[in-house]
Amino acid sequence: MAKIKKTLTSIGIWLALQIVVTVPFAIFAMVKGIDAMEIMAPALLISDALVILVLWFMKYYRIKELFSTVPFKILLISLVLGCATFYAIDILSLPFNLPDIMSGIFKTMAKSFWGFLAICIIGPVMEEIMMRRVILTEISEATGKKWIGIIVSAAIFAIVHGNPIQIFFAMPAGILLGWLYCKTGSLLVPICIHIMNNTVSFISIKVGSQDKMEFSDPLTIVQLALCIIVAIALIIQITVYYSRKEKQEAQALAQAEQTQEITEQ
Repeated sequence: MAKIKKTLTSIGIWLALQIVVTVPFAIFAMVKGIDAMEIMAPALLISDALVILVLWFMKYYRIKELFSTVPFKILLISLVLGCATFYAIDILSLPFNLPDIMSGIFKTMAKSFWGFLAICIIGPVMEEIMMRRVILTEISEATGKKWIGIIVSAAIFAIVHGNPIQIFFAMPAGILLGWLYCKTGSLLVPICIHIMNNTVSFISIKVGSQDKMEFSDPLTIVQLALCIIVAIALIIQITVYYSRKEKQEAQALAQAEQTQEITEQ
């Protein structure tokens, strides 16, 4: 249990701040006779921002980690990979007809600028810091296996959403984001993909998109197949890129050690 202290602490901080911030807002809404849903955007924005600040203050991450760069080519490939994978997950969820118990809250939040900041900017940054930088990293170090950290952090990522349709989506999405974080070593990659996904969803809710796909539709099956093919191809490309990079770095290190040995002789 002591080995996952940061994991438990970060989840505790997140839950505590959700309650501490939301309750006063709810009481204010009750006193003023305001619909409680209307205060969700600022409440969520403030609580998520506080989580980011508290975890930074506790030195669970460094600010510069949010902007650690990767080659533009890899960032672009990762964004396309995210699009293809997330769209495929959406299609695969169709036969299950999972309920969206939070659709009302999201529709209300989509009406305000605060909702945009909470859903599309601050929320993704906070979740990637907590799930990938803190939880995934600590569990990987505690078990000595990165894949355990990726899967456990993805499972927690799915559970905390508390919405059936989001849980189905968040588990595989969390695995992809965790894998990309481990491969690239950059928190910027999952943050950008997360922001992109949430922004697309936000716009879809705001404009009231009513496009409804049917899993039995041949066009839908073709789209699913294309997304899977593209995703697999890009995963292979990223894997090959970093395998070559690791090999080059190992060769450079070995050459440097040989040069040092010759110099010392």
